[in-house]
Amino acid sequence: MTTDGPCEWLELLDDHRSLDTLDALRRRRLADGAAPDAVHSDADRAQRIHRQLVDRKRHGDELTVLNDLARRLTGLRDPREVLDEVAAQARRLLAVDIAYLMLVQTDGRLRTEVVSGTFGTALQGIVLDRGICLAGEVLRTGRPLMSDDYLGDPAFSHIEAVDDAAASEHLGGLLAVPLLLGDDTIGVLCAAARERRHFVHREVELLSGLASHAAVAIANARLFEQNSRTLAELEQANATLRRTAESRQQANALRDRLTTLLIRGSGLTDLVEELSRSLGGALTVYDTDDAPIAGDRGLSLREATGCGSGSDIAASPTERLILRGPSGPLLVAKISLATGYEGCVVNMRSGEQEATEEAGGLLAVGATALALYIASQRSVAEAELRSRGEFVSALLSADSEEHVIRRRAGVAGINLDRVVTVAVFERVDRDAGPVLRLADRLSGRLDGWSAEHAGHVVAFLPDVSPQAVKETLMDLSGSVLPTSVGLEDCVGGVRDVRRAYETARQTVLMLRALDRDGTCALSAELGPYRLLFSAGGRGEVRTFVDSTIGPILEHDRRHHTDLAATLTRFLAIGQNHTRAAADLHIHPNTLYRRLERVTALLGAGWRTSPRPLEVQIALDLHGLLRKV
Repeated sequence: MTTDGPCEWLELLDDHRSLDTLDALRRRRLADGAAPDAVHSDADRAQRIHRQLVDRKRHGDELTVLNDLARRLTGLRDPREVLDEVAAQARRLLAVDIAYLMLVQTDGRLRTEVVSGTFGTALQGIVLDRGICLAGEVLRTGRPLMSDDYLGDPAFSHIEAVDDAAASEHLGGLLAVPLLLGDDTIGVLCAAARERRHFVHREVELLSGLASHAAVAIANARLFEQNSRTLAELEQANATLRRTAESRQQANALRDRLTTLLIRGSGLTDLVEELSRSLGGALTVYDTDDAPIAGDRGLSLREATGCGSGSDIAASPTERLILRGPSGPLLVAKISLATGYEGCVVNMRSGEQEATEEAGGLLAVGATALALYIASQRSVAEAELRSRGEFVSALLSADSEEHVIRRRAGVAGINLDRVVTVAVFERVDRDAGPVLRLADRLSGRLDGWSAEHAGHVVAFLPDVSPQAVKETLMDLSGSVLPTSVGLEDCVGGVRDVRRAYETARQTVLMLRALDRDGTCALSAELGPYRLLFSAGGRGEVRTFVDSTIGPILEHDRRHHTDLAATLTRFLAIGQNHTRAAADLHIHPNTLYRRLERVTALLGAGWRTSPRPLEVQIALDLHGLLRKV
């Protein structure tokens, strides 16, 4: 080690030697005969530098502790845990006896929520108004305040109850800093010693830094708690919706079965048996004279309900009732038509069955079906042909029986067995005239007939193939169709006409989904897209889509993201990152992050052939499934 002048002092400072070592060097140099003034000056300067280095190292260590604390706080989700952690760390950082947190309540007052290091609970739950005591003054001013001896400090207003609590803990020096969140003060963090203590500027900054991290952590924990509570409420609401949906599904299924029976011309007995199977228990239908006309006919209406006659039920403001009969709970639903009360249906619950609203809903569905049956019996002869449009609606409705359709076709002079091609024109609502005229001209040239149905125009063409129809359409329209047209061949007869119409209609929908407006196509020309026409095919497509990009779609649904749209554009332009980011109007880094998320969801091999093609096909099919 050199001994020349200041270099020796610098070497000791560079080696982080202690003040004692510096003082020993002072004494040695004085003993060696060096000038005392120069030795003392160098020694004092070296000691000042040493203290500055020590202060800076301590400041760095404190910042490191604060950063570590901030990381720990971000991992806490329970507001109470955040408060406990902040109070404990305040005591450790400032080496104080007591630390406590006061938060602003909804009424604007401060309340002590958490204390650490106290002998008892006197400080817990203290409530202060703005400007009262030291903490209240911090809330009012929004800046740190301190007192070397709080109980004897006249600079702040005092409250006897608060001073009693402070005295019980022997509080001396007290430092309070605001918990600031933006421009708002959400609370006050206090650190106290059980003796007189002056808090230096560095300690004020340290506790203020902790308070800043604490304010953010408290706000985050509150948001997380609120979100968790909201999520629980949503889950409860979803459970209620699921139960409602299941009840409606049961009602819809029963309605469908009863409607099928009505369409088939089934009698009252068949309807009652189907309703009884769905509800369980004894079921009886009563007419306007209170006489049982179907079901269990062993009891009169008064005997079954034990409360009155049909006139009493008819006078009820509700369509269904839940009653307590002589034999237990029972449900009653009115059978009503536009002409008024037509009777009622009574379901006597058995065993452990309860008279629930869900069961009452099913009984109401049955009452409606019974009302339809009664109405149908009163209008057996109301099936005459009024217009071609009405006939087409009946022809293409699955609810109409074939023998009725053939009778109506005979009256209209139409031979359904000769229909070879069915054409469906997509109607353009803003200007349907050109579409109607084209369908009419086509029918006139090919000796067919057309009509509007369910938002489309349908043409039935006898003795001419779909290809010939397509050529005729091109000739009539001048090769520019005003709308999309779906064609399907047919072997004639009511059933195949309906099948051909449905296929042609689906072809039109597919053309629109494929953005092929103004084109004419047979279903066979759609290739693999025909899979979407059938329930089985759609199921297979959905299975393929789910197995290929299901994680992407689920992520988008849960997190309201656009990974599917991003991936569609990225693959469509050959995986060019720059072009994809420009087309999507996002920063390239955003695109990279999205693609990293895609990789996490689909696996690392999704970019390796043939996976990109499979993913692109799945994305396209997903889009089509949403449109058709």
